[in-house]
Amino acid sequence: MYRGSVHRWKLCFAIIAIAVGACTLALVAQPETYEGVTFPNGKIAFADRVISYNAASCVKGTFSNPRQALGAPDSGGYRCKAWHGCDPRAVALGFRLSELDDRGQLILEFVDNRLVDRPGADLFIYITNENPCRVEISSGGATYTRVAEITGYPAAIDISPFVPPEEEFRFVRLIDVPDHESMNPCPGPSIDAVGAMGPVSEPRPRPEALGTIQFLPAAGLVSLGKGTPNDILIILDSSSSMSEPVDGAIKIDTAKQALSEIVDLLPENALVGLRIFGGCETSQLLVPLAPLDRALLREEITAVDTGGPTPIAFALEQAKDDFADTTDGKMILLVSDGAETCKGDPIKKAQELIDLGYDLKINVVGFDVAYQEWARDQLMDIAAVTGGRYFDAESREELRTALQSSIPIPYHIYNSQEKEVFSGSIGYEEVQVPPDNYRVVIDTSPPLVIDGVSVSPNRMTTIKIEPTDGGYSVQLQ
Repeated sequence: MYRGSVHRWKLCFAIIAIAVGACTLALVAQPETYEGVTFPNGKIAFADRVISYNAASCVKGTFSNPRQALGAPDSGGYRCKAWHGCDPRAVALGFRLSELDDRGQLILEFVDNRLVDRPGADLFIYITNENPCRVEISSGGATYTRVAEITGYPAAIDISPFVPPEEEFRFVRLIDVPDHESMNPCPGPSIDAVGAMGPVSEPRPRPEALGTIQFLPAAGLVSLGKGTPNDILIILDSSSSMSEPVDGAIKIDTAKQALSEIVDLLPENALVGLRIFGGCETSQLLVPLAPLDRALLREEITAVDTGGPTPIAFALEQAKDDFADTTDGKMILLVSDGAETCKGDPIKKAQELIDLGYDLKINVVGFDVAYQEWARDQLMDIAAVTGGRYFDAESREELRTALQSSIPIPYHIYNSQEKEVFSGSIGYEEVQVPPDNYRVVIDTSPPLVIDGVSVSPNRMTTIKIEPTDGGYSVQLQ
């Protein structure tokens, strides 16, 4: 009797354990609704880890705990109404009060789920006050794509116009939008939670002591990128609005400086041209598509002047002839500070280029259009219709970064077990990874493989890439 009873109790406990385990798994996947938004994976949908937090100098201690942005929203729709009424269950980013101040910034990571493009809104930011927040996303944590400037509890974001299908994102970067001076202890956007509609995934634990990999790419490295277009036409807006100031300088001067710098990064083996537009049915091909001539491009860029309306559609129409005698992959890099103003349809003209059979993408940089909703939407649609990418730029530095990002070179980092731990695009970013010996593969043609990249805790390993006869050499520092 005794032994039989023990056996029955053991069996009972086993059944209970199995049942509890099954219930736990079911609970993990149970949909839950937060402020009117139902997340199929419940609490798993929300950000799990703080990567970095830089508060503007005016943020006070009570509202400066970045961990308050992790997990499901817990402010219950609370709103900051006065300086003493901000919710300590959220974290404030703060306003940048001057150029000498830091801009508030928070980077969060999804550990057990991912952000992907799904039908409808994909990303939800719970902001407990009415201050705007700039939102950027990244798959690997090095290169970020700007997807919105929002307010709301929650603010819903559809990432489809900005990202390739099926790409998974782990990181969200939230940045304050500089505004009027505020003396509140909870200035700038106050972040309660960040949720994604993506799938559940295996967590990626990260040790506390990380090392850093920094890339120092040589000029012209983009010439080797797989899928990098061989025919690049730069189309620059030279309309009268480009003579207006932004970020302490005239827009056209800022654009000319940034483009002159980007000339050093253009592919050595590419055909590169330069076209400008300003005035209805007025667009000039300053440099026809031809083997790269950096000196000529800089000279023509420097001489650009402004005037007239904005005929984007007409400029794209002329691009048909610009590409007529080329056969390789094509890219238009369009830089504009506004929408079409000459009654043309630039989205239709972009589609016509695709209908001609051109292997073409249009990457678009919207310069100082954050508050021009119609212009920003139109520029985004021009990029989207060709499968290109759209980039926002509101300052000289952001314009330079956007132009650099418009011709990306993918790379991959593999650990000592040959598992890919990071991927991104070559730039000047720093990548944090656990200590290990890594192999870095840059998607060049042929691939550039860098073995023996040793990373130590709290130390930086620099990968310096220099041109050599017929290729590139690599130095590890």
